[in-house]
Amino acid sequence: MAGLDALLDEAGQRPGTVTWAAILGVLVGLGTLAGAVLAGVVLVEPSGTGWFALVAWSVVVAQVVAAVLLLAGGVRLAIGAGRRALIAGAALELAVCAGYLLHALSAVASATGESPAAAAVFIAVPIVVAAAAGASLLLALRPVTVEYLLFGRYVPR
Repeated sequence: MAGLDALLDEAGQRPGTVTWAAILGVLVGLGTLAGAVLAGVVLVEPSGTGWFALVAWSVVVAQVVAAVLLLAGGVRLAIGAGRRALIAGAALELAVCAGYLLHALSAVASATGESPAAAAVFIAVPIVVAAAAGASLLLALRPVTVEYLLFGRYVPR
């Protein structure tokens, strides 16, 4: 292990990139789950056309699936059981963030009644969440993570 992996190694058992990928995955999963609950509460009130409600509920369901995958994938990666769920959850979360960002840029930012600060928040939140999910994805795809998952079980401790 070199660089960041050697510096953040947890008692010689897990590379730092694996630890941080798992931590970011769990944190993004928790935040996404909280956001899905909030979005679901907002969508309970009847609003918009049938297509808008269908698309909005589809995004919320995808958000919940991404949150569960990120949470389970982060835990699985942390214990060395695999990274597929984390990768799938991070990729789905990036798509969900793109949907929220598209909505923020098209509907919220162009609304005349919205303050610029509210529009900035609606634009910044998906960008920050996507950055964290992307960082977790990139760390999970590093070669040292593959080595840890392949050879971690066979190293005597």
